[in-house]
Order: sequence, then structure tokens, then C-alpha cells
Amino acid sequence: MKKIFLLLLGVSLIYSCENLEPQVFDRLSPSNYPKNEEDARTLITGVYGILNRGAYGGFSDISWQSRWVMNTATTDEFVCYWGGGVWETYAKFLWNSNSEHVTAKTYGPYIKAITNCVNIAVQLEPISMDAELKARYRAELKGITALLAYTLYDFYGPTAIVTDPAITLDPNTNFQPERPTKAWMLNFIKSTARDAADKLPVVYSSQDYGRITKGTALMVLLKLAMHEKDWTEAAKISKEIMDLKQYSLQVSYSSIFAVDNEMNSEIIFAIPCLTVNDRYNNWLAHVLPSEYVEPNGIPVQKWGGYKVPWTMFDKFKNGDERLKSIWGSINTSKGMVDLRSINESWAQTGAVPYKYPADPASTGEAHGNDWVVYRYADVLLLRAEALNHISPLSSEAVGLINMVRNRAKTTTIFASDFAGENALNDFILDERFRELFMEGHRREDLIRHGKYLSEAKKRGASYSDESRLLFPIPQWAINENKKIQQNPGY
Repeated sequence: MKKIFLLLLGVSLIYSCENLEPQVFDRLSPSNYPKNEEDARTLITGVYGILNRGAYGGFSDISWQSRWVMNTATTDEFVCYWGGGVWETYAKFLWNSNSEHVTAKTYGPYIKAITNCVNIAVQLEPISMDAELKARYRAELKGITALLAYTLYDFYGPTAIVTDPAITLDPNTNFQPERPTKAWMLNFIKSTARDAADKLPVVYSSQDYGRITKGTALMVLLKLAMHEKDWTEAAKISKEIMDLKQYSLQVSYSSIFAVDNEMNSEIIFAIPCLTVNDRYNNWLAHVLPSEYVEPNGIPVQKWGGYKVPWTMFDKFKNGDERLKSIWGSINTSKGMVDLRSINESWAQTGAVPYKYPADPASTGEAHGNDWVVYRYADVLLLRAEALNHISPLSSEAVGLINMVRNRAKTTTIFASDFAGENALNDFILDERFRELFMEGHRREDLIRHGKYLSEAKKRGASYSDESRLLFPIPQWAINENKKIQQNPGY
């Protein structure tokens, strides 16, 4: 069960230093130096802390400064009822190199975590244990490294990471890395993710659910190929994922995210969550307005901040099953009410993205729904996009889109509906919104389609030139290391 992994994670975070500062041999005493297979498991599990730090840290964090907010609040699919302040900074691209409220949970923590992976890989080597399990642990470290390195590259461009253990394990080093070339960064991510994918299992037993799998590492490669617009590589990697025969679409869209359908066949990578401790999912607290009445009596917290703009909500056709997960009407003390009929700002701001259904075991803010990072529908739509670039309006590309749309019980599309490659590409972008809304993919999608800046201009973004395709390197990092060059425009 996922509880076992989360309990181990809690223990190992204590063991491996919760702030993920680099660990070095001469700072480990004989009493805590890793000696056996159990110690190795504790070390490796602890590394997952950067991904699973609970509701206010890691990949399941949807509060400000988080990876999810950087990918979502900067796009056309998000509007915040709380308005102003940090939310205006995201929406109107007002950040700068001193905007710690934007970058604090990604740049520094992810670089430290990569260093941690490098060091633990060395610590793992002298441990006497099963050789196959040790190889798997090495691959897990590489998978986490690749995932974090790709995220850094996507946000900041080539990033000054140190991957040489002779440097990272030296307590007396004064080494200051320069930013690498784009070619080096791409090769590092690609080779690290490929090495991980070649050695990781396709699936784990339920007690290890939440660890990096072969599919997760391949998703990093797929995202990287799409980022670089290498359509041939993207088609190859997406086919490799499909050929694993491990993943399939769920019959019901809303069930993908339900607590009683966790570990389902559509999920490629998820962050396990529980209602206890701090490792919970607090999606509903962020999206439900206080006027909402939960019909089953489940105690839910309601802060009502995150909405989907009505212009985006209107991209759905009536009858689309996905509308059960994004609400234009809500249940109130007066019954079902159309939000747009209410002349109050909390209702007029936008639709309610009810992505994660309420957990019956909820304790208010805390729900146990696992946080979905990657899933199979994403693969199908990315493959369709890549194939459309290779062979416009191909039957396979259209068929893949229809697989996703058929599950949603919406209209079937035909190649003849589109004038050419660009028209279908625009449709795919909209379909990716309809299918993947508020899952943390929109920024990448808009940038890849060349619409990130133009959509920001529609929102009145103060700065919408190409410099905003990357976030700034935090000023503190440049102050500490003068070799690091700031991104252009900051």
C-alpha cells in the first residue's frame, strides 16, 4: 500500500537530512553511515522528499512559489479570485531576479536535490546488498535527477548543476560552476533519463507505488523532445511508452483522480497522498468557493481562490464528460446555481476546476487523492501533435485525438474538418486544455505552440517579450557565484 512508502519517506527524510543539503562521507559518523540493504532503502526513499514533501512542498504543492503555480498561474487557463499581489505577478509577468515568491521552491531546492542524488549514488556503492536492487536504486536516482534537471531547463534554461562527486563530496571545495551550454544540458538530461529508463521496472508492487518507473523516465524524454520540437524523437518515445502495454485510458474521466481509483492504469507517475501528517492533497481547499455545499456531507475546506476563466470554460461543448470535473454551476444552500448568473466577483471570476473529487476520509483541507503528474492521455495527445508535424492530418494523429475525445463522449473529429497542419495543431492545443486543464502542462504547451506571450498580452501583461519564456536566475544565486550569467532581459 502507498502508506508504506509514505511512512518510509517520513523516516528517511529525518535520516537523510530534510533540507537536502549535500551529504559527504566525513560528516557521517559510524553510527549513521549506510551499511546494509535497509540503510540503502532509507537513503533512496529519502531522495523522494524533493518530489513528495506534502501539501506545501514537492510536485503536489499548488501554493505560490511551486512548480505547479509557475506552470499554471502564468497561463490562460488560470485566474485567481484572491487577485493582486503575487497572483498579479504571475498573470502579468511582473517577476524579476529578486522575486523569491516565484522561484524559491524550484531553483535552489532542485539543484541541491540533484547534488544529493550524485552523493547518494556514491554512498550506495560500498553497501553489500542484492546487485539487481542496487542497480534499480541507481536508476531511481537517475530518474529523479533527469526529472528535476528537465524542470530546471524548462524554467531557467541551462542550469549550473554539479554532477562530479569528486567536487560535490569535497567539504573544502570552493568550486563555482558556470552555466553549461544548451548542448551539454540537453545531452545530460537525455542520457540520464535514458539510462534510468533502460534499467527501471515498468511497475512496482503496491508498497513501492510512487517511485520512479520506466514510464516516468520515458515521459521526461518525451517532454524534452517536445520542448525541443524534435517531432521524430517524440514519435519514437511516445511509441515506446505505448509499447510497454502498461497504460490505458480509464472509462470515466473523473475516476482518474478519485481516491478510490488510485494506481489506475492511466497514471504513469503520481505523488502518493494521505489525509494524515502533512502529505495530503489540498486541491479542493484552493478551488471551492465558500458558498459551495458538499452534497454528501464530506467536510471540505473552501478558500475559493483558483478558477478557470470563462473564455476557457467555453471551449467545452455541452455533453462533454469532462464538464463533470470543471463546474459552471455549483451546489449551494439554495440548490444548484449557475455561477455566471450571480452578480458577485467570486462567481464571475471563473469556473470551478473540481479535478480531484472529495475524499470521504477528508479532514477539511486534507484529502488523500494521489497527485497525478503524468498520465496516458498526455502521451496520446503529444504523439498526435508530433505526428501531425511529421505527416499533417495523418489518420493516426486524428485517431489518437479521437481516443481521448471518445472517452469524454464528445464529438468525433475528421481530417477533413481541418485546412491543414496548423489548423489541427491549434485544435490539439485546445484539446490538451480540455483534457489536461490545471494539471501543470499549460505553460509548456503554450510556449511550444508559440502562444504563451500573445495570450499574456491579452491579459495585459506588462512584460511580454521573449525574455519571459524563461524565469530569471534568482539574484542570490548570482551574488553567491559571479560566474553565473543572468538570463537575457533580467
